[in-house]
Amino acid sequence: MSLTVNSLKTKNRDDWEIPVEFLVLHYTAVNLEETLALFTNPESSVSSHLVIDITGDIYELVDCLDGRALRAWHAGVSEWAGMTGLNDCSIGIELVNYNGNVFSYTEAQYGALKQVMSQLKKHYPNLANPERVVGHEHIAGFRGKADPGLCFDWLRFYQENYPEVTAPDRQSVCPVDLQSSLVMLSKSEPESPEAKSDFWRSTSLLTETTIRLIQQASNAD
Repeated sequence: MSLTVNSLKTKNRDDWEIPVEFLVLHYTAVNLEETLALFTNPESSVSSHLVIDITGDIYELVDCLDGRALRAWHAGVSEWAGMTGLNDCSIGIELVNYNGNVFSYTEAQYGALKQVMSQLKKHYPNLANPERVVGHEHIAGFRGKADPGLCFDWLRFYQENYPEVTAPDRQSVCPVDLQSSLVMLSKSEPESPEAKSDFWRSTSLLTETTIRLIQQASNAD
């Protein structure tokens, strides 16, 4: 199946090619429209290589699918496997989801992600190793990052994209009791798309603050 991609280039990038060591998965915390608006707004200073909507539609904002990955701004202060600053060596994929610790990802998103992974593995040898695929929470959980979250099915992802290899263990940093609180909070979400995005953007900031405090307390012990 050929990969159908919507090209929407952003200036929120660095125009130099990076060595692709890792792939990092995120959730957006807002809807598709606000995600694309944020990532193409020069004042935001954030972006990702790819965005996958709940419908499975794929958007490429920073070059990566043709074998030349430019530097996007998705990882921030980060560390994994002895490396820091993973913007310098990773592709970032944003999955549209208000909060991946509350809402499941769609069948269409898993299907599109499988197509994208097939393409990326052809171009970047390091991504043939499942250990090279991580969540934002794994590289920046110490800052409170909690995506893609408890609702992302890592086992399914690895079985679909690395069927011959034992799946790495990917634990979410979001505690189950915090997830329960977020689920309860979701019952108060507004109905309009704009208000809903504002609600979940604020909720994600609350999620990050709580997790950061939990991580700091754990490190202090």
